[in-house]
Amino acid sequence: MSFSLDLKTELADIYPQSVHCRNAELAGIICASGKKEEDSLVVRPENELIQKKIYRLARKSFDITEEMMYTTKSGGKNRIIIRGTLVDDLFSSLKLSGKAGNIYANNMIIERTCCKRAFIRGVFLAAGSVSSPDKKNHFEMVFSLKESADQITECMKVFDTDPKVVVRRNSYVVYIKDGDEIASILSVMGAVNSLMTFENSRIVKDIRNSINREVNCETANISKVASAAVKQVRDIEYIDEKMGRDFLPGSLRDLADIRIANPLLSLKELGDLLSPPIGKSGVNHRLRRISELADKLRETHED
Repeated sequence: MSFSLDLKTELADIYPQSVHCRNAELAGIICASGKKEEDSLVVRPENELIQKKIYRLARKSFDITEEMMYTTKSGGKNRIIIRGTLVDDLFSSLKLSGKAGNIYANNMIIERTCCKRAFIRGVFLAAGSVSSPDKKNHFEMVFSLKESADQITECMKVFDTDPKVVVRRNSYVVYIKDGDEIASILSVMGAVNSLMTFENSRIVKDIRNSINREVNCETANISKVASAAVKQVRDIEYIDEKMGRDFLPGSLRDLADIRIANPLLSLKELGDLLSPPIGKSGVNHRLRRISELADKLRETHED
């Protein structure tokens, strides 16, 4: 299963003890996946787990008969049909309102902090998704109404997150890309196991990225050293070709001999082979002098 599905499976198994939190979560699910069609309310759950949760939340708070609430299939997907007085009861108790068939909740249903947590959980179950933690961080919820997107945004901000809203194909997408904020929302919704999985994956990803940075840096340094060594060898070979190695002063000639014999050694290693040994800066200074002499010879012979 995907991380997003694992998360929803965990959230679907959470049932608030208090009536007000159950109502807030049910309101979130209905707002995000329900439509008012004439005198009926139609809710389209993503899977059977969410379907069962809708039934259980509703039955714990409302007196329901089989005629009031039942499931049908449309296009291969389940639809929960709610009819009769239950529709009025839901709209009244859950503080719901309709707008062109779409449904949104009055802020009265999420006045308590605990109800905000339940509401966010319900909305995510119905309209949310999150990327796998080993990929780029991305958490989102999709709405038909701008009012619903704005409402959940304000609700999430209470928990030290800063969600953004973007319009995508006539829908309003509330999203978070910051890893710390995604972890915070997972905690807010009560997804303890998914939060641990997310954080462990982040740790592994951070370590991997750190190792990659170090390897890339080391590779760049090796490439730089190799390029410099190639130029040094070419300068010495040019001097050999035009003037002979004896053209170089004794200290430079000794270093040139060692460099030609050891083209892959670092400056420190070259300095250790000299007698007496010298430091990196001394080696670098002598190699620069060799390079300057080679450049002057090239200018002379070009002229």
